[in-house]
Amino acid sequence: MRKRTKVILVSGLAIFALAAFVLGGMVIRARLEKIGKGLEGEIVRIESAQEGELVEFVNAPGEVEPLNKVAISAKVMARIVEMPYEEGDVVTKGDPDAEPPVPASVLVRLDATELEASLRSAEARLAAQAAQIEAEKARIEGQKAQLKGTQASLDQAEREYKRCCQLRESRDISESEMENSQSRLDELTAQFASAKYSLEAGELGLEVMKHNLEAADADVARARDAVSYTVITSPIDGVVTRRNAKVGELVVTGTMNNPGTVILEVADLSKMQLVVQVDESDIGGVEAGQTADARIHAYPGEKFEGVVDSIALTHDYIAGGGKYYKTKILLESNGQRIYSGLTADVDILTRKHENIIKVPSQAVLAREVDDLPLAIREGNASVDTKKSFATVVYRFVAGKTVVTPVTIGATDATHTVIEAGLTADDKVIVGPYKVLEGLKHDAAVRDEKVVEAEKKAKEDEKAKAEAAAKAGDSKDADTGSAGDSKADEKGDSASGIASTDSKAE
Repeated sequence: MRKRTKVILVSGLAIFALAAFVLGGMVIRARLEKIGKGLEGEIVRIESAQEGELVEFVNAPGEVEPLNKVAISAKVMARIVEMPYEEGDVVTKGDPDAEPPVPASVLVRLDATELEASLRSAEARLAAQAAQIEAEKARIEGQKAQLKGTQASLDQAEREYKRCCQLRESRDISESEMENSQSRLDELTAQFASAKYSLEAGELGLEVMKHNLEAADADVARARDAVSYTVITSPIDGVVTRRNAKVGELVVTGTMNNPGTVILEVADLSKMQLVVQVDESDIGGVEAGQTADARIHAYPGEKFEGVVDSIALTHDYIAGGGKYYKTKILLESNGQRIYSGLTADVDILTRKHENIIKVPSQAVLAREVDDLPLAIREGNASVDTKKSFATVVYRFVAGKTVVTPVTIGATDATHTVIEAGLTADDKVIVGPYKVLEGLKHDAAVRDEKVVEAEKKAKEDEKAKAEAAAKAGDSKDADTGSAGDSKADEKGDSASGIASTDSKAE
């Protein structure tokens, strides 16, 4: 029993020692690989600073809309009796000057029964008002004739009164006759004044009737227009893009709080525009007339050119609370039919920089000023010692990194303009980003292109060696098989001789 326990203990110690040896070997190997890698340097991606141009652009989302789109609504409340066009049908506004004239497409017909009755009623009121005016004119003419008669009687009464006055002075008439003459004159004077005022009132009444006639005529015109509104024709040449109502439905007119029934929509799909939402931080660089490149999601891989047509003067709010300005871009369809409502992204080209030096934006890094070597930090116009960080790139010189402060300018989605600090002959380390994060000055690095070329050369040499070895093995095998066949032939010959000898015996 004690012997068995000793055997188990010795075995466990042996296994533990073997595991410790293997683990220690792995750790030592990893450290050696790390040391070797440090001596050889990190593998980096290197590119030359590019000399050329850089274009600044503003990116914004948007939606495709027809440049000319009309929502068809009714001006009168009535029931739909006919809608001859379906979605996608082509309609026209007509051309009366064509030979022969082209009539406009009738989009909607409404029930005009009540409106036609209202028109007839208005026309009857107009006719009655016109007849009433004629009657009033005749009455006024009668009043004028009566006024002339009253004027003649008044003149006669005045002459009689004057004669009575003369006779009264000579006492040829009595006092009562004189009073009767005075009364007659006063009565006729009052009658004349009354007739005159009646005539003036009649003439003013005639003017009122004439205005009423104009009002009645306006009612007729309004009723006639209402009847004409029951036939709705296309205001533009285009395509029916939407139908919101059906035959038999009642359409209502819009009010202040109710926009009314939109029966259908007609759009000119030959001219499309992209309505985009430009963020308030980017709108300052956008101007009318700038070119743009649009990417419509429904047409992947295709690019549509456009021109900025207009920019809203007031902002709107997006769902998250940010501000944007509605900007309209006229699109070139390239002969392709673009559907309304498609989602798109647009790059508005705001500024072009020519004859500049640029590098990939990933290569532009920030480093603490105090960490820069003194020889590089002092006297460098691209280093502001008052700030904590400096903008730098890492150049590749003789297999090592050289931290280089730079002055940067405009940037686009991939590259940044270098205004000072680099030349077109400089080679810049541009990646990988994980390596760039920890990159130091004067560190050994290797160009990934060179490393890949060396690796490929080694693989090619190995492949050639393996091919040569296979060729040698094949040759040896062929030689061995030939020797075996010759030996077999000799054996067969010897067997034949022996059999012949045995027969002879």
